Amino acid sequence: MARIISILSGKGGVGKTFTTASLGITLARSGLKVLLIDADMGLRNLDLILGLENDCFYHIVDLAEGRCSAKDAILRVEENLDFLAASQKDTWNHIFPAAIETVLEDVEDDYDFILIDCPAGIGEGIHFALTMADISLVVEAPSWASKRNAEKVISVLPKKMIYYRLLNQFDETDLSTLSFDEAMESIDSDMLAGVVPYVKQTGKAALQGELVQDDPKHVIWEAFRFVANTICKGKEYPLAKWKTLLHAGAEENKIFEKKSSYKEYNRPRLDWDPRRMAYKWRGRR
Repeated sequence: MARIISILSGKGGVGKTFTTASLGITLARSGLKVLLIDADMGLRNLDLILGLENDCFYHIVDLAEGRCSAKDAILRVEENLDFLAASQKDTWNHIFPAAIETVLEDVEDDYDFILIDCPAGIGEGIHFALTMADISLVVEAPSWASKRNAEKVISVLPKKMIYYRLLNQFDETDLSTLSFDEAMESIDSDMLAGVVPYVKQTGKAALQGELVQDDPKHVIWEAFRFVANTICKGKEYPLAKWKTLLHAGAEENKIFEKKSSYKEYNRPRLDWDPRRMAYKWRGRR
């Protein structure tokens, strides 16, 4: 049977969907069979990050209500990694949770891990995941609002639920955001899944639906390997290790910015190319 991990957040925009995809890719590339499920009904985004938005002809509600088979609805992302989309027209107010639970029961023997990308907040959408999940991962961004909302989500978790907190999008160079040390003031180190640095290149890949093609050498993938070891193997890392990753992320961003500014500076300027009409007719503009 698969171990089921629900990925939660108190508010939107903290990188919950990005975390689901990245953690799934990391586990799959370690040789484990993983299914990603988008449970954010009506507002699905996981298909965009995975570059599968044009392939989602069926979704989890179709599968739950018998309008398609598992082979029709479950899409292959890459080796060991599959994806099941959310419905864009249905909401949790109109879905029978027991039907969705049946889907998980039918497929869990085929996977080592099932990751559920839950809706943000503490609404109806997370309750089914909490009844099925073995572990909850609460994602929070570097802001006081995100920190407070994450703690609210934790307060509604079942008492026996195993949960971890993941600090995402942290940037040691951005003094306007919550720092790592400030975030850790109210977090028990035993409950810390890890810290994921803000890496511009990987963020760009996710926005373009090319996360699977991102360079595995980027520090962000090292961070997710540590996160996977923490959640799945119970391994603990010293806080100094996470600070080292944050520093490495900042250095990667500096390199990316230099490359981007160089490309911008050296892009072709058509007005001064004598072979083009723009050059010949520039005086008439």
